[in-house]
Amino acid sequence: MNIESFIEHEKIKGELYNLCKFNRLPTGILLLGPEGCGNLKLGIKFLKKLLKIDILAHPDIHFIFPLPNPSSKLTDYFYKKWHNFLVNQPYGSFLDWKQKIHSENKDCKIYLEQVEDAFKMINFKSYELSHKVVIFWMLEHLNLNAGNKLLNVLDSPPKRVLFLFIGENEKLILPTLKSRLLIIKLKLISKKMIEKYLILKFNLSKKQAQNIVSVSECNLNTVFKILTNQNETNHLNINFIFWMRMLFNLKHKIDALLIWCSQINDWNRDKKKSFLLFSLEIFRIAHRYKYEKNYINPFFNYQNFNWKQFCRYINTKKVSLINHLISDVIKGIDRYYFFLFNFLDLSFNLNQILFNQIN
Repeated sequence: MNIESFIEHEKIKGELYNLCKFNRLPTGILLLGPEGCGNLKLGIKFLKKLLKIDILAHPDIHFIFPLPNPSSKLTDYFYKKWHNFLVNQPYGSFLDWKQKIHSENKDCKIYLEQVEDAFKMINFKSYELSHKVVIFWMLEHLNLNAGNKLLNVLDSPPKRVLFLFIGENEKLILPTLKSRLLIIKLKLISKKMIEKYLILKFNLSKKQAQNIVSVSECNLNTVFKILTNQNETNHLNINFIFWMRMLFNLKHKIDALLIWCSQINDWNRDKKKSFLLFSLEIFRIAHRYKYEKNYINPFFNYQNFNWKQFCRYINTKKVSLINHLISDVIKGIDRYYFFLFNFLDLSFNLNQILFNQIN
């Protein structure tokens, strides 16, 4: 059994394949859908069928993707990163890509220089394929100069050249560009489809599959992150439980809290942020669970943690305060403030908010 049996959009896949079969290919196709819907994966599969090839590392195929600055020529470094991303994170997000190229804090765009390089390539005779193909990933991050250049080419397109665009946010894509493309809109895969796939492929129980789908909200990028980071998730779960237990009985656990906070302080910056973001998500889930008893329990495998009892300490006002406090600590990490003091202060504040009757 393979994943395509479940998560591909069968109706849309049929529409794309009919374009191949009846030779009705437009110059430009935009696969538009939210993060985790599988539009890049579907586009790649379509191209492989159209071009009758198994891999996309080919001289007749040119990828364009956001980069940190216009002087970032498409060197071997970026291409290696990109092809690794395609293989290992075909449902990956824009943020995942920025992290992969170590540009989390930079404004990555598709620049005019990249578009011009692609157009030089398509002016040469095809190496062996029926079409030259240019694939734009994250079309909404096309800068204005690059967009104007692209419009000119689409108005007088070269023969036997296909432009495939992948995008998520329709509002950020130039209307003049959209008007020149065949737009195919995708939605997130249904809960039942993903649950069925997880149960059959990974031998999960129905409850485990439901929890993963609920946490991910049907975002395939998140689904596969959960599956591939089970050890990390377990590590975060255990530390969160340990933290809450210390805060519940803080009067007698201050020494243990100081030792544990010192251990957290030794983590690298990304790990600290991951733990705090994870904790924020747990508080959000607990708040929703309080009012919707059939909602997910992220600690269903931890029999020594009373999730229902924990949720009784959560309410809207508390979650709002907690969100503000944790967000401030995360900002402090980015600004290299002294984490240990900030985290200790956060712990004492959470103790007051959660367990000392702040309503």
